Amino acid sequence: MNPSIGKSPGKNVLPTLLRRFGVWRMTVAATFLVVIASVFLTGITLYLIEGGLFFTGIMLAVIIPLLLTPISLYNNFKLVHQLDIAEEQLRLLSHMDELTGVFNRRYFFEQASRELERAKRHKNQFSVAILDFDNFKDINDVYSHLAGDAVLKHVAQICVAGLRQMDTFARYGGDEFIFLLPDTNAQQAKECLDRILEQIGASGFQFAGHIISIRVSMGVSVFRENMTDFNALMREADFALYAAKHQGGMRVIAHRTLTEV
Repeated sequence: MNPSIGKSPGKNVLPTLLRRFGVWRMTVAATFLVVIASVFLTGITLYLIEGGLFFTGIMLAVIIPLLLTPISLYNNFKLVHQLDIAEEQLRLLSHMDELTGVFNRRYFFEQASRELERAKRHKNQFSVAILDFDNFKDINDVYSHLAGDAVLKHVAQICVAGLRQMDTFARYGGDEFIFLLPDTNAQQAKECLDRILEQIGASGFQFAGHIISIRVSMGVSVFRENMTDFNALMREADFALYAAKHQGGMRVIAHRTLTEV
């Protein structure tokens, strides 16, 4: 996942350098450049005006920047670095679901659009899966909405733990989550989602002294070369999800290419 979405490269040279080298190193390097420039300009000025170089003038060209530049540069670099960190935090928050802490729907579709273009260009496969609870309304009605929120967080954590760094997992809305699995064929998607489903159903979730049974279903669709519209992929995953629920839930079904898990 690319953390620099929407950023202009030209505007981010200094923040990027500060992130890479730190404020102190950048201050030292910039001070050195200022001193070199000061000596060079002073030398040229003295030579043009006086016809030669003077030791006192050159020393002043070194000492004055050394005394004045570091403090000013350090304060400015520190401010730029702090603003960059704050901007990055706000950008990340705008892509996160407040309740579960996973990515939100908007970020998912940004990544999905990029993955679709990449797959069409390089003829790669990728998979999309939708997860929906089979018994979420019952959990809310019997154990309270606080329990429902806790269950959503619990399932989100299991899903994140079962994915690769390159995958994208997001809250789609309500009690639905969605997966984007790059470079993943039907069998690989099956193995990944099978492990996640097994983890979710392995044991009941404890909340306020109660053991809550969690049931979910998943529908999967795999990108094919003749597909040009991501919405078609979503419709297939949604149709497979409906089929999984219709067959009793707590299972994974894929559209066309993936057999029932």
